[in-house]
Amino acid sequence: MALHLHQHWQSLVGRHVLIVRNGAVVRSGTVDDVTVDDEALWLARDGAEPRRLIEKIDGYEVWMEHG
Repeated sequence: MALHLHQHWQSLVGRHVLIVRNGAVVRSGTVDDVTVDDEALWLARDGAEPRRLIEKIDGYEVWMEHG
């Protein structure tokens, strides 16, 4: 699986992504929404995992399978 880093999050709504911080995957999920300024996104609720806000300022990166 070839993954690549996404700097621009607006195009990821509805896509399945990996959330990485300090080189470790912290969660995977579907992007539910992205802020207008492209600085934060919401991961959709998934089973027992609640909806979660992910912010660039906190050092999170978004990776996705290429394709």
